[in-house]
Amino acid sequence: MSAPSGIDGLYVHVPFCDGKCSYCAFYSIPYARERVLEWIQAVGCEAARLAGETGGITPQTVYFGGGTPSLLPAAEFQDLARRLREGLIAPEWDPFRAVEWTVEANPGALTEDWIRRGMALGVNRLSLGVQALQDATLARLGRRHRVADVERAIRMIRRTGLPNWGVDLMACVPGVARHEWRETLRRAVAWDPKHISVYALTPEEGVALSEDIQRGKVRLQDGEQQLEMLAMAGEVLCAAGFERYEISNYAKPGFACRHNLSCWQGGNYIGLGCAAASRVGLKRWRNVPDLDRYTRAAGKGGLPEQEVDWLTPETDAVERLVFGLRMTAGVSLERIGRETGCSPVRIACWTEALTRMEREGLVEGRASHWRLTRRGMDLADHVAVELMP
Repeated sequence: MSAPSGIDGLYVHVPFCDGKCSYCAFYSIPYARERVLEWIQAVGCEAARLAGETGGITPQTVYFGGGTPSLLPAAEFQDLARRLREGLIAPEWDPFRAVEWTVEANPGALTEDWIRRGMALGVNRLSLGVQALQDATLARLGRRHRVADVERAIRMIRRTGLPNWGVDLMACVPGVARHEWRETLRRAVAWDPKHISVYALTPEEGVALSEDIQRGKVRLQDGEQQLEMLAMAGEVLCAAGFERYEISNYAKPGFACRHNLSCWQGGNYIGLGCAAASRVGLKRWRNVPDLDRYTRAAGKGGLPEQEVDWLTPETDAVERLVFGLRMTAGVSLERIGRETGCSPVRIACWTEALTRMEREGLVEGRASHWRLTRRGMDLADHVAVELMP
């Protein structure tokens, strides 16, 4: 484990939700208070154990994802935060000086009291899972909230004065016409959030949506239609003053998600809870995605079952390159080589591949710095494959 000063972020995976969305492949289970209390105790024990290895950390960013973190009652969320402070986080850490403390929230599971209590702890950013602004579309996606819940949640956020909040939208949803998608984008802009994420609907194996597609109940948009919908998002959001800083993410100047930026750039972070991932140096690990197995081990102060993966300097460099190219600022091959110790031969191979793709209009470069073109963003997966060893 590296020194405490080397830990940039803290991630807490909250596995509880009020129902499974048709497209969701993340580990989650139904909310039950007894299981939540058991989980909070186990997370506190895991935090304390890691504190013994690190001496305590002073994270610049804190991120609660899930699941639905806002589903935890405010008192339970406060108890969780207290255990983290008493366990893993170093005594000198001041949450109000942290650059960013984000909590993911669903519109139907948010109250004004919850927001205010979170802000009193140091929470300064909310990410609201809106996804769509047609009740019929929300129902098809398996969401439990409706458009009225979204409007109510935004009014609450505004009343609290929370300065930094954003919304997640889902593009390329079957049955959503061009004019409905454009109206969704315009309404989202009118709320004046600081951040908007636009994710293309991508059904993964084993989720309900994939099964509906296989049965012929749902037909996805074709590739051309998807590119059109994503291009429309860029057009509407950039015209409204948002900057596209990553393929799927737009923000007002100064409001890019710092936690995600750090992760994409190879920063070190500690993850707590079942299914939570961590990275410190060249070691990556993920806690078992099973609440019972996690609480049995972590709740007794032991080491949770983990999947461990050790990076080499070259695999570390590959990841930094591929994720870095997803950001519109691009990447510096010179910096990647310096920070990872990747071989000059590998850097030369990438330079050759990128130069070839520059002729194809997929990337653009100056010296050792490269970035995707607009066409390259549409074909980012192809670019990534071309750069793999």
